[in-house]
Amino acid sequence: MPSPPKSRKEIILVCAEQHFADHGFQGASLSAIARDAEVGNPGLLHHFPSKEVLYRAVLEKQAEELMALMQRRVEPAGSLALRLQAFVALQVEWMHTRPTGFRLVTRELLDNSERIQLAQTRPLEVFLLGSLALLEEAQAAGLVRREIPAVVVLTIILGTLNYAKIVRPTFSKAFPVPALKSDSAWMKAIAHEVLRVVSTGDALPT
Repeated sequence: MPSPPKSRKEIILVCAEQHFADHGFQGASLSAIARDAEVGNPGLLHHFPSKEVLYRAVLEKQAEELMALMQRRVEPAGSLALRLQAFVALQVEWMHTRPTGFRLVTRELLDNSERIQLAQTRPLEVFLLGSLALLEEAQAAGLVRREIPAVVVLTIILGTLNYAKIVRPTFSKAFPVPALKSDSAWMKAIAHEVLRVVSTGDALPT
């Protein structure tokens, strides 16, 4: 069965995600988003009365998707070691299946250093706190290195995966590493290695 047609609000969010991912918060234009969504400025402002409101809704959508993936893929994975592996694999899967969302979140993390100080809501915080709680649980169980603060472990995992994804096209031209020729092979190798770095050994994938 074909998917039901999206509501106007959903169409606006899809277009806005693309524009914010491509141009950032400052560079994105409400008029351009309204044009691509085919709703006109009044139609867009009816659903989202300001750029700030629209941007927050787009980020909330990303956070909801990530939390839904956590609930579907990580929580039912089984043992704590398997949940830790599933958490790292989930990040790679999301980058692959949601490239626009990945670019949006990466740009937000790069651009929001000033805005975050004034933000009344932080849509990605729920996902980050859930991720941190999993790593703290893994540390308590002896699966993740305890001498590294959990927030640093989270930074290592997310930072390494993000950087690896971004630099692969450049690295593939500079270094004769076979895995670099394939995005999936490269990210699988990086996911294995980053888990090895933060793990005590028992959480390593077989």
